[in-house]
Formats: sequence, C-alpha cells, structure tokens
Amino acid sequence: MHLDRNELTVKHDEIPGFMMAMTMTFPAEREVVLDLTPGDLISATLEVLDGQARLLDVKRTGSAPLPGNTNEIALAAGLLEVGDAVPDAALIDQTDRRRSLAEWTGTPTLYGFTYTTCPLPNYCPLIDRNFARLQEAIAADDTLRGRVRLVTITIDPSHDTPDVLARHAEVLGADPAVWTFLTGDPATVDRIAGRFGVGIVRPDEPGGEIRHNLRTTLVGADGHVLEIYSGNDWSIETVLGAMRRAVN
Repeated sequence: MHLDRNELTVKHDEIPGFMMAMTMTFPAEREVVLDLTPGDLISATLEVLDGQARLLDVKRTGSAPLPGNTNEIALAAGLLEVGDAVPDAALIDQTDRRRSLAEWTGTPTLYGFTYTTCPLPNYCPLIDRNFARLQEAIAADDTLRGRVRLVTITIDPSHDTPDVLARHAEVLGADPAVWTFLTGDPATVDRIAGRFGVGIVRPDEPGGEIRHNLRTTLVGADGHVLEIYSGNDWSIETVLGAMRRAVN
C-alpha cells in the first residue's frame, strides 16, 4: 500500500476479455487504503476512464496469510511506478563482487528479472535474448554506446550463484562493461523483485519451476523509473527509443 498516494497493490484474478491475472497497483479512496492491511481479501469494481484505472466500491471480504514460498509481502509494500525512485539494495555480481543498485545512478539502466534454469522459451530465455540484442544495438549506436547499461537480477539466488551467472553471461556474450548479472541473499532478491513488480512463487520441491511474471524497467540517470514493460512482447526498437530519449 502507498499511503501517501492512496494506492493499493492487488493480486487479482483474470478479468475476462480485459486483463490477465496479475499483480498491479491501483488508486483507491484514502479511507479504504487506511482500513486495509497486507493479506486482506477484497472485492472491488475496476473503473477505467480516460486511460486511468482506479478501484471503486472496495470491500474487505476476509483475509489470508501471505504464502511463505512467495515474495507477496514485498509486493504488498507497493510496486514501483513511473516517476518513483528506485530503492537501493546490496547484491553480488557475476564476478562475486558486492554491488549496490545505487552504483547505476547517473546512467540510464534497463533492469530485467530472470533465472538461468527457466524452461519456458518465451519467458526468461526470451528476455535474455532481447537483452543480448539490445547490447548489440547499443554497441552500434553512437548515441547510446557507453551511455546506458543493462542489469539482469536472478530470481533464483539459491541456484544462480556468481559462478553460475558468470557462465550464463559468457554463453550470452555479455559485455561486462554494458551488461551486469546480479544475485544476492533470497530476502533481498525477493524484496527488490517485489518492488519492481515481479511476483515469485517458488516450488515446494527443489528443482521445480519458479512461477513468475515478466516486468522489465528502464530507470533514468536520476534513479527514477522512466518506462515499465510488462510481459514479453516489448520490442527492441521501443526500448532503444526510450534509451535515446533518456540520454538526450
């Protein structure tokens, strides 16, 4: 919940013909925001008017514990939206060096969340391929070369150690001057993924598939969110255009 902006972060069911099930942040009446706590179940009407969506007629219908194998507590803290400042976090890169997200302040940076053993070709592997194509395009672009960065944060830190990420980066042809891979302790990864709007549901048994959504975020040189790309259907040219605007 964002008390200062009267917003609720809601994990909602599919709205047939309009929106798939996902986790999103919506404006709501202040009295409602103040009256709810993480884990509350609600019913509401979604109003979309002039391109703006908000929740009306919000009613609490019960409560449920937040699952322990997800990062829903972090999601409940509120998703970053365009204009928000990115919080800092202490992570570790593929060379086993301690890094801080604050290090990328001053450079427009595209953040993605994946994991190396993802079995679905149109999920993490697609994001990896898109980042690799972006890296090639950046290297060939006089406006962008040396002025923007790519960061991939794993959502499977227990498996994706620095050594694993280093091998993965090598396979992808990642240039460390442009593209950094990060891991860290699970609590930190869950927190930062949740703030970036990436919901994670881990399997009950080791080695199972991690369920998650895709959300890729361009952050400006001032450390504030410029663009958010939900899902996997964003185009390379769309992101390159946003990057060019960010450096001009």
